[in-house]
Parts: sequence; structure tokens; C-alpha cells
Amino acid sequence: MFGGELAGMTKNLADSRNEAMGRLIDEARTRGGNAIVAMRFDTTELGDVWTEICAYGTAVEAVRSPTGRSTRPVSWVYGAGG
Repeated sequence: MFGGELAGMTKNLADSRNEAMGRLIDEARTRGGNAIVAMRFDTTELGDVWTEICAYGTAVEAVRSPTGRSTRPVSWVYGAGG
């Protein structure tokens, strides 16, 4: 009765994080990227009932070098909120 996990809330938060990541991935692809580096989440509580979840990262075009060891970064940063 007291304590423990609120399964419905946990599912909603996980779904929101996944949607924020999906939006970030879509925007990276739109801008020509095929990878995202330094991805992170930011959250903000809005009142007592809303939580804003944003996903941020740097979209890059990862290119395999002849030796297979490096990537070439592209200078985009995009934050997608969910």
C-alpha cells in the first residue's frame, strides 16, 4: 500500500523518454546525420501534474575511414522536447 513502484507512472515516463528520443533521431536524419553523440535528457516539472522531457544531442554523419577507426563530425545540435 505504501511505497513501491507506480507502474502506470513508470510506463508513462518511459514512453515520454522514447518519444523524445524518436523526435531527436528524426530531426538528426532530416539534417543529414546518421548518428547522435552526447545524447542526454533534461526534465522540467510544470506544476504538480506535468513533466516535460527533452532529449538533446549532437547529430553527426559517421563515416568509416579506410582504417575503420574514425568519424567525421557535423556541427548540428538539436533538442527535441517530448
